[in-house]
Amino acid sequence: MKDRSTTDILILLVAGTVCFSLLAFGATIGLLRLLHPDADLNGAEAGLIDIINTLIGLLAGFVAGRSNTQSPPPPTKPPT
Repeated sequence: MKDRSTTDILILLVAGTVCFSLLAFGATIGLLRLLHPDADLNGAEAGLIDIINTLIGLLAGFVAGRSNTQSPPPPTKPPT
């Protein structure tokens, strides 16, 4: 964490908060599914899946963008 910029740490903290919230939401859906098996939770489950897919896409884009800026330049050929 020492070598990360403040922006990186902030984004990781926000992503961690969102992931924890989604985990709690998923646990709530699971608990409701166990306690009230006849309840219709299809909308909540679909919403949870959509949010997870969006978050995965955002994090993948962030990681790809960060790794692109830190890669070394390609080697150049010496003049002949």
